[in-house]
Amino acid sequence: MKKILVRAALALVALVGLAAAAVAIKFYVLSPALRAAPDVHAPTSAEAVARGKYLVEHVTGCTGCHSPVQDDKPGDFPVPGRLGAGRDFGDMPGAPFHLRAPNLTPDRDTGIGAWTDGEVLRAMREGVSRDGRPLFPQMPYLTYARTLTDGDALSIIAYLRTLTPIANDVGRTEVRFPVSMFVRAAPAPLASAPPAPPPSSDKLARGNWLLAVASCHDCHDSVDARWEKIPGKALAGGARFILAGGRGYAIAPNITADPATGIGAYSDDDLRRVFQRGQGKSGRSLYVMPWSFYAGLTPDDQDALIVALRAVPPVVNAVEPTQVR
Repeated sequence: MKKILVRAALALVALVGLAAAAVAIKFYVLSPALRAAPDVHAPTSAEAVARGKYLVEHVTGCTGCHSPVQDDKPGDFPVPGRLGAGRDFGDMPGAPFHLRAPNLTPDRDTGIGAWTDGEVLRAMREGVSRDGRPLFPQMPYLTYARTLTDGDALSIIAYLRTLTPIANDVGRTEVRFPVSMFVRAAPAPLASAPPAPPPSSDKLARGNWLLAVASCHDCHDSVDARWEKIPGKALAGGARFILAGGRGYAIAPNITADPATGIGAYSDDDLRRVFQRGQGKSGRSLYVMPWSFYAGLTPDDQDALIVALRAVPPVVNAVEPTQVR
């Protein structure tokens, strides 16, 4: 009997060892999945740069995350002269990460000046850095993989190449185990043809594209204490963002169509005031919400976004008010 128990124990140890080895191979050898950067070249025409500027500064908001912002006022206005120079988001209580968005200016040492257009494109839609390092999914590459056409993605790169080079290394994002392990498994090469061009005439479809590509879900989806999304509470708000300088915190509001706890009671003009002036229905200023970028959306895109927000299923979720000192 003793021999049988010993053999069983040894077999169990062997199985555990094999399982551990399989996990290690999956997450630390086979991940992140990547392919060679594509051989592409961003256009240099004025039209492409203008399209990229509109996307970067008003739709995708790339420079909103990748620039230091003026902490003394709402709207996430980039610090003058530092557009695209990178941003340290500081500590978020309870979050298993410390986010740092890298420098996107053409500086060759600390920015993307030494990157090929293909390497930037791969990072943008496939989630790996130039050196093969996985990007934290706060960089919405999973979204861009299904929303950005080759033309739009290359236009973004064309515009980024025109930014003033700024030498500024903000460091790398830090992610604690075991989240760091799963981050390695998230990137993936594009498995199919790039997405079709965004809708233009269908306002609901256009608005849903804007909700996705503008990463509205990243801030407004409800999350738990570990910053994991809560099923059934898309765009229902509640995430807490600490304001710099000990000035309090901002709470992402519920932007579902619920009339009591969401935006169901907002008029179209109320919503336009959110986009254009960063003011809620009560007139209070909105912090963390990067309305300084969305203010530049075309009237048609603002209307499409309103149509899409009206169609979001209502979720009853009363969130606590923002506290600013």
